[in-house]
Amino acid sequence: MRKFEILVIGRNVDIHETVLRLINKNQDWQATGALTDEESCRLCKEKTYDMVLLGSGIEEESENKLREYFQSINPNLPIVQHYGGGSGLLYCEIMQVIEKLEEKQ
Repeated sequence: MRKFEILVIGRNVDIHETVLRLINKNQDWQATGALTDEESCRLCKEKTYDMVLLGSGIEEESENKLREYFQSINPNLPIVQHYGGGSGLLYCEIMQVIEKLEEKQ
């Protein structure tokens, strides 16, 4: 079984590292992190992701540009806003996307 690839974008280094660590604890998930818009776009060009997770602290203008960019590359790419709330909420947010993707297959 392949790993579910998640691009995680955030602005706060400590929170970002925690989210990456929590996601990567799941053997079926692989998180790649980016702290800037430029890095996020570069990573999305280099690799295909199953989901983008937007963390808190991303300015509205940046978020809108990122969403537009990701949708131009893949209109079906799920983009989820994650505001925090612990590992349980993070797990549920990711599983909701995975379940929807599996329904489409």
